[in-house]
Order: sequence, then structure tokens, then C-alpha cells
Amino acid sequence: MFLRSLLAVIAAAGAADAFVGGMSPSIAPSAFRGDVLNTAARPGRATVGPVMASTKELRERVESVKNTKKITSAMRLVAAAKVRRAQDAVLKTRPFSETLQKVLGGLIERLKKDNFDSPLLTERPVNKVLLVAMTGDRGLCGGYNTYAIKKAEARVTELKEQGIDFDMLTIGNKGTQYFSKRYNVVKSYAIGNAPTAEEATAIADSVLATYLSGEADRVELTYTRF
Repeated sequence: MFLRSLLAVIAAAGAADAFVGGMSPSIAPSAFRGDVLNTAARPGRATVGPVMASTKELRERVESVKNTKKITSAMRLVAAAKVRRAQDAVLKTRPFSETLQKVLGGLIERLKKDNFDSPLLTERPVNKVLLVAMTGDRGLCGGYNTYAIKKAEARVTELKEQGIDFDMLTIGNKGTQYFSKRYNVVKSYAIGNAPTAEEATAIADSVLATYLSGEADRVELTYTRF
């Protein structure tokens, strides 16, 4: 009986050695005895995978994106229609404005020949420029604001290369938001959907006062032309 029990113990020990020798390389043979244990093989640490949304949630997200796209497209169409209306208004008044410019230009030349004394006709060295940049108040109108800002930036680069100091006056919220973070904007105005003569007069008075006070030796305007 004792001999049979001893043979059973020896057989069990041999089976244990065979089990340790055939284990995965990630666990050292001594790990079975508690000496070294690879942390990657610790039980109880399950890998958390991505949480998949349900079909209903996915459908709701797709519908939300589609609705946002529709709203954005509608806003773009409305903005484009406003630009077209503004363009038509400019084209209708262009003959009047061009004729007025010719009349004023001829009058100024005649006053110069008659030596008319006026600070507006006096030539002086240009040490500082007031740059008036005109943009829109809102976006979603194609490259309108981007083009106007690029033209103003190009003129700023030219003035810097010539060593001429400058201040800026912005008309339109988009230009104000862009240039106020980069340059000295002395005044800013919103252009509105339907600019009035009173608003134009206020801007002209401000520009004229800046020139007559000597704060600027020249006034330059950047604007779009259809």
C-alpha cells in the first residue's frame, strides 16, 4: 500500500515537470513556483475595444449631418443672392459715379492751374498712409472677403518694403476681425446690408479729418470692383 502511494506521488511530480517545460515562452519555468511572472500574462486584465454605436444612433448621426449640410447650402445661396443684388446696384450707379469722378478730376486740375490754396491740393512728402480696407460683414459669399483681404495685405507688404508707416481704417466686420489682430486699426465701421448716405458721410468725415490733421499724408482705399 505504501509502495503504491509512493509511485503515485512520483508520477504526479513527473507530470508537473512536463507541464512546466511545455508552457508558453511568455512565462518563465520558474513562474510556476512563484519566482518571476510576466505582467502581460496576468489574469483579470481584459483588453477594452472600441464601443460600437447601435444602428439607430448611426442613422441619427447621418440624418444630423445631412440636415446640417442642407442648412449650410441654404445659407450659401442666400448670401450669394445678396451679393448679386449688391452687384446689380453697383452696376446701375456706375455711370453716375464715373461721370462724377471725371467732373471732380477736371475741377481739381483747373484749381491747381489757378493756384487755389487748399490743404487738399497741397503736395507733401508721404511719411504715413491711412489704408482703408473694405470687406463684408459676413461670410458664405465665395471668395469676396478673402480677395479683398489679400489685396489689402499685398499693399501692406509694399508699404513695409518702402519703409512707409501706416494705419488702417476698416469698413466691414470681416476685415475688422482680421486686421485688428495684426495692425493698428484706428477706426472700424460695419458696412450693413444697405449702406446709407449718412454712414458714408461719417466715414468720409473721419478720413478727411485724419488727413487734414496731418496724421496721414495719403489715403488709400482697397475695395472690390465688379
